[in-house]
Amino acid sequence: MLKIAICDDSPKTVETYSKLISHCAKVNHLEIELSCFYSGEALLFHLMEQPQEMDIIYLDILMEKTDGMETAKKLRENNCNAQIIFLTSCEDYVYEAFEVNAVQYILKDETTADRFEKIFLRAVHLASQQKDEVFVCKFDMETYVVPIRQISHFEIWKRIVTVHYGSGQIAKFYSSMEQLEKQFSGKGFVRVHRSYMVQLSYIYKFERQKLILKTGVSVPIGITYHNELKQIFSDYISHSHIHYFHDNGD
Repeated sequence: MLKIAICDDSPKTVETYSKLISHCAKVNHLEIELSCFYSGEALLFHLMEQPQEMDIIYLDILMEKTDGMETAKKLRENNCNAQIIFLTSCEDYVYEAFEVNAVQYILKDETTADRFEKIFLRAVHLASQQKDEVFVCKFDMETYVVPIRQISHFEIWKRIVTVHYGSGQIAKFYSSMEQLEKQFSGKGFVRVHRSYMVQLSYIYKFERQKLILKTGVSVPIGITYHNELKQIFSDYISHSHIHYFHDNGD
């Protein structure tokens, strides 16, 4: 069962999109549990203790007190990895939507039922991919179970690989970058340097000879990987329908 939340300070909007979501789930034979919230504060309070509870969140941007963008940022800070779909009446928030790794934003009263369903199904697909997919590694008699969706990047030094995930957490194990590339092939990771591999969804922006990740970490780009990395990332943005802003300083 997929757990879905809709958060909007307009009861009418909540009712409208609740019906649309329920209809999409029914025609696609999906079992869902739909929860409704009428403020960002209510949603944040509900997910305070269980930030991983929701799989998909429909979030209004223009709300009183804590608006949708601020709510989304606080959710991410609290390790909520739900697929976020923004509801908005204008297109002025594209850059910020990318910053919190949103699936898409829906323009109220301008999005067709067919497009709404396509966005819904894409979010379902992404949420389903995330469920229960973990990476297990061992180091110094310790075993680590790491959710793949939380891994921002890997780095290696003298065959010791460090996994960076969650809110600044790390795990270590022995391997090589070549083995990692094979192991994570098709899972959204890309080699950016002889000592680094990053998850595409964590890339925030390109700067001269380095990447800035959404975690705030700076990762070097190797000269031999530069062109292929940009092409792979361009394809990822295109296929994901994400708007990306590029720093022309490279």
